[in-house]
Amino acid sequence: MEQISNFSSIFEKFSDRIGIRLQADQVKQFMIYLEQLQIWNRSVNLTSITATEEIIVKHFVDSLAGLTAEPITHGARLVDIGTGAGFPGIPLKITRNDLNITLIEPVQKKISFLYFIVGLLRLEGVTIFYGTLDQFILKNGQNSPFDYMTTRALKYESVLRRGSKLLTTGGKAIIYSSCRINPLELGNGWSINKEHEFDLPVGFGHRVVSILSPI
Repeated sequence: MEQISNFSSIFEKFSDRIGIRLQADQVKQFMIYLEQLQIWNRSVNLTSITATEEIIVKHFVDSLAGLTAEPITHGARLVDIGTGAGFPGIPLKITRNDLNITLIEPVQKKISFLYFIVGLLRLEGVTIFYGTLDQFILKNGQNSPFDYMTTRALKYESVLRRGSKLLTTGGKAIIYSSCRINPLELGNGWSINKEHEFDLPVGFGHRVVSILSPI
């Protein structure tokens, strides 16, 4: 119990460092998420990051940086492409319960975990899609306009090339990466609104959250 309390304090401190203030009940949800991620990871390969502090920083804090980079509108619809074990979609949902989140993931074992953790945390307004981005577009693309789309794990070029049709007019892409986006790689379909650069706590690396709009 004391160890969980210590990790809760660490997480609150690191989140506050990037400008995100969390309520006690939200921190508790994150600690349940952390515990279950580590339990499942013993038998199911959800993430190569296994150390507790690294999960807190590289998955949780990094995911929350999207809220620092972009003032996501209240009640927005957000699609998280290649979410894996739920990043950044679930941390964003825990922190901003008003958001409507769709998680897209093509790996069955990760889908099983997503259903489990969403149910355990009693997160409402979360849709889970088992399949690729192309499969989602084929099935839902024209009928599911989103205000935002996010990705951390996939190459942004392919996501941007195929994902623009998912966005409403004025919609934006939130891209998590370790470096700034080269405008020459975007082609003519996108423009960079801004890029939020920061260093993760404990020297865990430099990160960039890029906000883009289709043109």
